Amino acid sequence: MLARIRISVPDRPGSLGRVATALGTVGADIVQVEVLEAEAGRALDDVHVDVRDVDHLDRLSTVLAGVPGVTVVGLQHPAPPTTGHAELELVAQVLAQPDRALQTLVDGAPGAVGADWAACLVYDERGAATGVRERSTACPGEDRVPLTAPLRVAALSWPGTAGAALAPLAGTRLGLAVVRESGPPFHRSELWRLEQVGRIVGPVVAPALDTGAG
Repeated sequence: MLARIRISVPDRPGSLGRVATALGTVGADIVQVEVLEAEAGRALDDVHVDVRDVDHLDRLSTVLAGVPGVTVVGLQHPAPPTTGHAELELVAQVLAQPDRALQTLVDGAPGAVGADWAACLVYDERGAATGVRERSTACPGEDRVPLTAPLRVAALSWPGTAGAALAPLAGTRLGLAVVRESGPPFHRSELWRLEQVGRIVGPVVAPALDTGAG
């Protein structure tokens, strides 16, 4: 099982080596390390690891928390893809099926960005959310989609979730919301990638809105 562990470590040589050594003591294989940011002497990293099960992941978290200077920010399993091209693959799928662009987008976005479900929100001319246009099959219901966030790129705090992210679909009054039930909050690098998806697929979605297609 692929899992993601987001950690904060001292931004100095040897820090990741100590993390790798700690993970090795409990039989975890590192698949990928992504450096999200390095500021004020600290680095924020996403470490993707192969684990046997949830109990194994919990042990990894405990071991890492015991490494001096290391803070475990969040855990996520299953983890998002590690290919580095997941968002591009999502865009390709949407472009290939313009007649059902919105549904393809909300169905594919969770897997591409490491979320549990997604919904497409409708906004009025004043920028207020008025309802849900489409939602992924895993969405627990429209009542779980707060209609309070303005239409702009942002990380959101939604009740009962680990966090959400919102990005406008360019040229429309729609916003794509992706939600994590558990795991780390959305980082600004993830928001940037989600924003690019919205900029690219918006012009594809817009014609479908005129015809009533999704």
